[in-house]
Amino acid sequence: MRVAPNIYLVGSGVQGCGLTHDLDCNCWLFDAGGSLVLFDTGAGLGVDAIFAAMHEDGLSPERLSHAFLTHAHGDHSAGASEIKRRTGCRIVCSQLTADLLANGESAFSLDVARRAGVYPDDFVYLTPTPDHIFSGDEPLAIGHLAIQPVPTPGHSLDHFSYLIRQPGLAALVTGDAMLHSGRIIYQNIYDFDVLKSADSIRRLGTLDFEALLPGHGIFVRHGGRRHVDAAIADLDRLRTPRPAEFVAL
Repeated sequence: MRVAPNIYLVGSGVQGCGLTHDLDCNCWLFDAGGSLVLFDTGAGLGVDAIFAAMHEDGLSPERLSHAFLTHAHGDHSAGASEIKRRTGCRIVCSQLTADLLANGESAFSLDVARRAGVYPDDFVYLTPTPDHIFSGDEPLAIGHLAIQPVPTPGHSLDHFSYLIRQPGLAALVTGDAMLHSGRIIYQNIYDFDVLKSADSIRRLGTLDFEALLPGHGIFVRHGGRRHVDAAIADLDRLRTPRPAEFVAL
């Protein structure tokens, strides 16, 4: 689903647009010119549907060169291994995410989520092997895209957002660092930290962008900064970030 020039939503679950498997996060695809770049890979149960969404927009999965992960949580990273196997794309993530993936499911709370019923008991996580690991916020250039990793811990200790600049439009892929209306996801897991989330939102407020592309829920084509500014206004009043209000379906 094309949402802006060279930007497509190709995966989205029950807490989003319902394009692919219910457990999928929003998966954002950018056309870099010679290749395609994906941000987050879904839960691994809807890879065929992700590829079908690409084909609907006239985009061949064979052009996929890179898949970036915002963090290690299963709904964002579990599809990476299969997508890499089928396309040969390079998996890109932070050193923190790579460390959590290497340390097993408990390191990124998949075991807790499975016990809580978020994932079915028979859910199998195929650990992806990163091909490029970054340790800071150095920019990366792919085709006509300039990709700036932005450390945004709080939702998880390894969380990164990505500022993607292309001619005529800057977009911010926030993963779960911040959603529409400046909301965040509160979770009872060991590395969720509301104060770090607040600091990360302030960091997002220093960036210049137009499109806001979150990991769940609705996106913003124009005026994405207003949603960050609204969250910062709450923080300035000593309020914690507002919780995302997902409805169980």
